[in-house]
Amino acid sequence: MQETPVSKILQTYKKQLIQNIEQQTDGLDINAIRQQSNQESSISQILRTYGKQFTQIRREYTDGLGGRCAMGVIMSYYGWDGKCMTNSERRLYAALVALRRAGISKELLIDLNDSGATFDEIADYLDRNPVNKS
Repeated sequence: MQETPVSKILQTYKKQLIQNIEQQTDGLDINAIRQQSNQESSISQILRTYGKQFTQIRREYTDGLGGRCAMGVIMSYYGWDGKCMTNSERRLYAALVALRRAGISKELLIDLNDSGATFDEIADYLDRNPVNKS
């Protein structure tokens, strides 16, 4: 009986690990996760890039079907799945901290979203008016 070389065992193990990771991350936007881990994006960047994966809605954070308002997009960027209410409070807090650091009021963001501005239009407004404290 011939023993299997160590390199072959390691290669098989690596292949199985990759398959396990792919199964566990099925449905996640890996590029968004990489982007978030590499650097903190500005609020306008989050709306422009991360917002593209959602249908924009008004007057609520989520519709439970892939729709988000601007605040919902930011909360999702910080890890909210749009369904689970048990983790929404922490994600809302993270979004509020990000807004405060950027000098943007939550009310302004909500007003822009609910008035009919698209994510890109909101991002453009934020870029043109860098400090919107209230």
